Amino acid sequence: MKNEKENQSLNVPYASRQDMILYAALGVFGIALVALLCEFVTVLEPVFVALIIGSLYLGAVAYISIRRIAKSRIYPTKSIHGLLAEEGSVVFKNSTSPTIIFDFHGTILWYNDAMRSALNSYNNFIGEKISDVLSINAEELEDGECRTVVSGKTYSVEGFVVSKKNNGLYIAMLSDVTALDALEKKYYDERVAVAYIAIDNVEDVLQYVHEKLSDAVVSIEDKLKAWAASMNGVIKSYDNDKYIMFFDSSYLDTCIANRFDILDSIRDARVGDGVSITVSIGVSRRRGTILEREQDARDAIDLALQRGGDQAVYKSENETIYFGGRTKTVYKRSNVRSRAFSNQLTALMSRSDNVIIMGHKYGDFDSIGASVGVARLAMLCGIKVNIAVDLTDKNLRPCVEMMQKTETYSQVFVDNAGGLDLIGPDTLVVLVDHNGIPRAQFSDIASKSANIAIIDHHRKNDQPSAAVKLSYIEPSASSTCELVSEMLESAVSSQNLLKQEADILLAGILLDTKQFTRNTGTRTFGAAQYLRGAGANPTDVYNLFKTAPEDLSKEARFHTSIIMYKNLIALACCEGDTDESYRVIASKAADKMLTLRGVSAAFTLVRIGEQIHISGRSSGKINVQLILEKLRGGGHFDVAGAQVVSDSIDEVLETLKDSIDEYLERNPV
Repeated sequence: MKNEKENQSLNVPYASRQDMILYAALGVFGIALVALLCEFVTVLEPVFVALIIGSLYLGAVAYISIRRIAKSRIYPTKSIHGLLAEEGSVVFKNSTSPTIIFDFHGTILWYNDAMRSALNSYNNFIGEKISDVLSINAEELEDGECRTVVSGKTYSVEGFVVSKKNNGLYIAMLSDVTALDALEKKYYDERVAVAYIAIDNVEDVLQYVHEKLSDAVVSIEDKLKAWAASMNGVIKSYDNDKYIMFFDSSYLDTCIANRFDILDSIRDARVGDGVSITVSIGVSRRRGTILEREQDARDAIDLALQRGGDQAVYKSENETIYFGGRTKTVYKRSNVRSRAFSNQLTALMSRSDNVIIMGHKYGDFDSIGASVGVARLAMLCGIKVNIAVDLTDKNLRPCVEMMQKTETYSQVFVDNAGGLDLIGPDTLVVLVDHNGIPRAQFSDIASKSANIAIIDHHRKNDQPSAAVKLSYIEPSASSTCELVSEMLESAVSSQNLLKQEADILLAGILLDTKQFTRNTGTRTFGAAQYLRGAGANPTDVYNLFKTAPEDLSKEARFHTSIIMYKNLIALACCEGDTDESYRVIASKAADKMLTLRGVSAAFTLVRIGEQIHISGRSSGKINVQLILEKLRGGGHFDVAGAQVVSDSIDEVLETLKDSIDEYLERNPV
């Protein structure tokens, strides 16, 4: 609202163009007068004459300027006041713009004939509240122009402050913008909306149901084309099982109203063992260029896939809305591949006589936790399941004992001999937290099985065996426990998961993320939330990480032998009297070495029996996985390990240095 001070402010011109011409003319006249007087009146001194004429000139200029300023300040004000007093009421009364006058309290004092016509009523509204008549108030007008609807028409309302004395005096003028709004809506409705569509899990089921997949994809493509045709849209495939669609924005309101029921229609198509093929949709109709809409639609499809797929994401200028079809949980964090793999794995389990689950050699909380999670999936299928584990491993003993206290897992854990006795022609072996048979806890058990499934978060190093029927390797995940938790979330309610199962799965996530400080993402915290809902207690989980007091002195053996290599990599070796516990001690020592100033990566080497065990850790600048792959190791970018058979730890250290040199030469830090 324009305030009173704003209305009364004046731009006072001190010298107009006319004044400047007058001043110049007076100056020329003064010069001519001086010349005449000096020529014909010889008794007067020329200097004296010039001073007199100059003084008269300055006096005339000052007089004209003072009168100009006085008129600028007085006459316009008098003219405005006169207009309002004498003709103002007539002007507002006959105006074609609806006008209404009210006081500080919002009480209507007067309105013109145009306002009466706009209200479409001959009732007397004097004395009523403007908020009741126009659904606006003075506070809204103070923020500038506002909109209101009167008798089915849309008006833009602009307010002015006439006076703030006593109860105040305000004027509101209305402008009919109904036609403008209709035109804007038409433009908005006819604006091209952009949608990206991706068939979620085609790649995951391609190798298992290839003969049926083609027909299913064609069927889904036909449904998408029919959906686009129903909205007079255009849909084109730009990549395998990926599409882009353009259609009028007006149809998008219908899609939002029916919550993108195309998702439900497509989900009904099933392939093979009842696996559903689903789609993800990202759509935008934001204001701006079509390029901006395309970018928003691309961001939306990425969100849909990150949130688990089988949903549509609508992104506008101000908000992002998620539609999950029949899926009730819109905040679902499991990704598309984990959900598809979970369905395939349970189908494969159902066709097996029994299931044996194994982690990697020298298992940790991630491998044992993932084993327990997969065992729960097998139990849901009603299949006999066992977990093959080294029962003499001191590091895993607390986890095994915790699970064996429950009736469900009292007879589940077996050693190598027990696992070999369970192998049959239709036995399914599930390898977790590794992807190669040589790295399995008991490789002879895995090598004797004709049916193997793999769940891992490490990069694949070996060619898969012919016995591998299913493989889910996701290097972007923080841990295998995260992947298994996602699979459980899509199949098991958190209330049906044992607290001990949730605790051990959370322990695996905490181990590989270093208590959520490394390699975490939204899926990581989503999995942790699911486990917390199942009863996982962080206090109980941290108790599993406690070590014996003597482990501190063992760890000190590494810290006292630290050397810096290339001024950014810490190396530490430990020889002499060692045992199996030094595997974990070496990992902890490498983690601690990363806290040293200027250290970007750390490696610890320890002899255990005939092997030299190497633990590598990185702060994120150096890929320790690539370095240790030269020593036939593997892992993640920032966490990796290797075992080398050698008689000399110094030789292994030199080989490690050579690998570091080669890496730094190709990837300078």
